[in-house]
Order: sequence, then C-alpha cells, then structure tokens
Amino acid sequence: MVMGEDYSASGQQGNQRWRCGMQRINHKIVKGQLVGKTGELKNGEANRKRLKISVPHFDNSDLIKSYSRTLIGRCMNPDEQVVKSLLMMLPKIWMVEERVTGIDLGMGKFQFHFDNEEDLVAVLEMQPYHFDYWMLSLARWQQRMARSFPSEIPFWISVVGVPTEFWSAQTFQSIGDAIGETTDVDLDHGKIRVVLDGFKELCFETTVDFTVASSMTERR
Repeated sequence: MVMGEDYSASGQQGNQRWRCGMQRINHKIVKGQLVGKTGELKNGEANRKRLKISVPHFDNSDLIKSYSRTLIGRCMNPDEQVVKSLLMMLPKIWMVEERVTGIDLGMGKFQFHFDNEEDLVAVLEMQPYHFDYWMLSLARWQQRMARSFPSEIPFWISVVGVPTEFWSAQTFQSIGDAIGETTDVDLDHGKIRVVLDGFKELCFETTVDFTVASSMTERR
C-alpha cells in the first residue's frame, strides 16, 4: 500500500505587544578564560554556575486573552529558512497583509497575530506550508508550550492499494491513526487528512492486515 502527500504551496515584523512570553531566555555571552595557579588556562564558562532568574507573580490574564487569535510557527530546518523573509512573504500568500502582525521569536520560531478569527481559521485549513523548500509547522498559541511546540503538520494523504471490499471510512481511519491523528476522510478521492509529527520520519509505504469473514487474516 502506497501513501503520498499532497503539498500546498506557501510562503512584517510588528510591534512588541504581541510578543509571546518566553519560558527561557538565552543570553549571548562571550566566553572568558581564567588562568589557574599553574598558569593553565581554564574555560570560564565551566566555572560559572547557571544563572537562575525568578519573575515575581503578576496578573497576566489579559495578556493570555490577547493571544486568542495568535498562531505560533516553527521552521523545520531553521538553518535554511530565513524567518525575516518568511514574515513578509506568508501574509502576502495568505492575502491578509493588512490584517496580521508577524514577529520573529528566535531559534527558528515565529508568531502571527490576526485581527479576526476567520483569517486565522482559513490559514490553518490551508496547511501544510513550506518556505525555502522546507516545511513549516503552525498551531494556535497555547499556555505552557513544550519546547518542541509546534511540530505537528497536517497532510492530505492519498492511499493506494486498498481492496474495494474494504474501501470504507473505518479502513482509512485505521490507516491514518496508525501514522498520526486522522482528522478527515475523503472516500470519494481515496484520501485522509492526518496530523503528523514533523520531527518524525514520514511513512510512504506499509502493509495492512484485513480480517475476512472466515476469521482468516488476509495481508495486502
């Protein structure tokens, strides 16, 4: 059984009030060297304790509400994808230039804040996207995001080789659930929409077992 992905084509920096709260702040520090008693050079960074910063509690409920129409994105190959260019190009492709604000969050991540919910939903529905020939992951902003967030990418997958006597929503759902999270089944065109983890290897071909009425297992 062969599965192939259907790709969608894809493609300004805004004010600071929409910047996502960062759980971890990375400082660029020039590494120093210390001279030991024996005159031997030692790496200064190895002798320093990691600085831990605590932020006092404050009411951030309004800040959280402000992210209700915000998408967080990740470049799946940040070394090859230029976020600055991405922030300018994607709104043009989405045709929402005047209704969205984009910000570079660093480390290959970015965010877009939309003026209205309809545009945000439409952008999510048009996934997947790629930029500079590499995939992007997009998801709604959420509290307490894991370091790997976002990494999910939805694909429309064409399924080839299913016997007609097993051509059913249950069969296609089972195939999709085995490789990711099935969100839609199109029996008329033999396709399934599956959300995959962008950090995992893609599956293009597999074997499916069908149980026939005689209780014998038939492998296709």
